[in-house]
Amino acid sequence: MKPNDLSQQADMIHKIKDLMNMTNLPEQDFSDTVMMQIKQLESIPTNPRKTLVITMKRLAIAICVIGLLSGFSYVANEWFNLRDKAGNPVMEVRSTNSKIPDWQTKILEQVKKQIAPGESAVVYFGSKEEITKQTTDQILWTTSPIKYRDHNAFIDAVQGPLANSRLFVQVPDGYEFEAGYIYMDYQPQSPEDNLQTFVETETGKEYAYGLRKAGSGIQSVTMNYKKGKDEIAYQVNFLRGVEKSKFFITKPSKDLITDVWGTDTYYDDHTLNWVERSEGGFMNYSLSGSAATKEQLVEFAKVILAH
Repeated sequence: MKPNDLSQQADMIHKIKDLMNMTNLPEQDFSDTVMMQIKQLESIPTNPRKTLVITMKRLAIAICVIGLLSGFSYVANEWFNLRDKAGNPVMEVRSTNSKIPDWQTKILEQVKKQIAPGESAVVYFGSKEEITKQTTDQILWTTSPIKYRDHNAFIDAVQGPLANSRLFVQVPDGYEFEAGYIYMDYQPQSPEDNLQTFVETETGKEYAYGLRKAGSGIQSVTMNYKKGKDEIAYQVNFLRGVEKSKFFITKPSKDLITDVWGTDTYYDDHTLNWVERSEGGFMNYSLSGSAATKEQLVEFAKVILAH
């Protein structure tokens, strides 16, 4: 293909924008459907005036489920696999230079507080004209979780594949249950029902969001544990029907892999991640704590993965 021939790229961009306009949102921000499009784009020269970008963000960082389909540059030239206890390759660790700006993260948190527990919101960044004409390429979504203070009530509420995960296991001595959070999936919605609320911040940032009612399924759960001043969040997320999980960070390193009872775990930014094959997909697990060390998280994981 000639360097100035952008027809293939334009066609690919159109296909990805079709994904953005789906009436029913992807279950995960690292959808294999989107990733296939990205891999094809990697071999296509980019237009220097406007670069198509697709960015993913780790679920554990934001407590809410966040997905970004485009808006920042993307590269995936470094990667390696992590394996489960059975030796199956279950997670790709890939390199990306993408990052969600702090001001967008703050807006997502504000939107999450405005919607009801269980509901989700698609957030479009750009001017009202860009959003109305669907020319913005920065689209994220966030989910407000349903919170449980009672451990038994939380256990009773978890259904579906996650009920058969490593969610209800022993935790290290001294840690006590603080709260549980359930993130629901989304109800399908027709374009006619996609009512948007337009907002402009005090600093002039423009965005809009559209509500999505909670579906009947659960996409992820989080349990918070506390021991003195130490706090650990344990999250489990079910990936249905994908080839494997994908984890994106700026500088992948095999030095950050730790074997825990035969399972490869990966440490990044106060979070320990691992994946196990499950019926119909994969279970993504993560342990995180803003003040937690790698050693603390590994010891916590050892108790969870002991059986």
